[in-house]
Amino acid sequence: MRLKDFVPPIVIKVINKEKVKDKETEKEYQSYHDALNDYKTDGYENIELCNMIAEKTKNYSVKLNGKPYILNPTNVALLSAINQFVSVHPSNKLSIIDFGGACGAHYFEMRRFLPDKIRLNWLVVETSQMVQSAKNMKLDNEELKFYDSLESITLPIDIIHSSGALQYVPEPYEYLSKLLNFKARWIFFNRMMFNEANRDIITVQKSKLSANGPGPMPDNYEDKILTYPHTTMSFEKFNDNLTDTYHAEWIFEENSGSYKINNEKIVGKGLLYTEVKGDRV
Repeated sequence: MRLKDFVPPIVIKVINKEKVKDKETEKEYQSYHDALNDYKTDGYENIELCNMIAEKTKNYSVKLNGKPYILNPTNVALLSAINQFVSVHPSNKLSIIDFGGACGAHYFEMRRFLPDKIRLNWLVVETSQMVQSAKNMKLDNEELKFYDSLESITLPIDIIHSSGALQYVPEPYEYLSKLLNFKARWIFFNRMMFNEANRDIITVQKSKLSANGPGPMPDNYEDKILTYPHTTMSFEKFNDNLTDTYHAEWIFEENSGSYKINNEKIVGKGLLYTEVKGDRV
C-alpha cells in the first residue's frame, strides 16, 4: 500500500509552536520539580490552556472536513509511517497510543487521510485536565479515547506515537520505559529535541498561549505567556534505551520542536523504531 494510492490533493499548513525565549543565559535546574516550583507553574494541567486546546481541536476537526484538505507538515511523516506499517502488517484494525496527543488533533488528521476500511483504536494519553477538557468538548468517539495514565491501557498496541511530548513529563526515561513495556511493533517519535552531548538539560520553556494547539486562538481567550518545565534529553542515552529491542529505521531532522539552549549542541529529530524481531521496512 503506497501513500499516493489513496491520499487526495492537500494543502499543507505549518502549525509551529512559537517559543518565547529570554535574552539572558538559560537557567538550568537539577530536577523537573525544581523548575516547576521556581515558576509556580501547573504546566499542561493549566485549565485555561487545556480548554483552549480542546476548543481549537474541535474547530480544527470540523475544518478538516472541507476542501482543500489541510495537513500539518510535521504529521506527514506520521501518515507515511502508518501507511508503511499497514503495507508490512496488513490489517483492517490498528491500535495506536498517542502519548501526549493533547485533544486528538493527530487522530482527526490521520482519520481524514486513511481509508475508511481501516478501523482505528486511537488512544491519547494526556494530563488529567487535558483529558477532562477533551471529554467536555465531546471529542472522544468510538475510535478516539482519552486516558490520563498508561496503566489504564491493556489491549495490544501496534504503533506508539509521541510528538514533542516526552521532554515535558517529570521523568522522561521512566515514561520511555513504560512505553517500551507495551512491546508495540513500531514506535514513532516526532518533533524531539536532543542534546548531542551525553547529558540531560532541565530548563523552563516559555510560549504564548495562542501557540498551543491547532489553528487560531478563539476570541474568548486573552493571549499570555505560559511556562513549562522541559528536559532536553541526551540523544545517546535516549537511543541506548531502545537498542535492545528496537532498531532505528528512519531518522530525520525535525527542528520545529527545538530551540537553542546556551552553547549546547541542540538538535531536532524524528525517529521511527521497529521491533528487532519484526520485518524490516
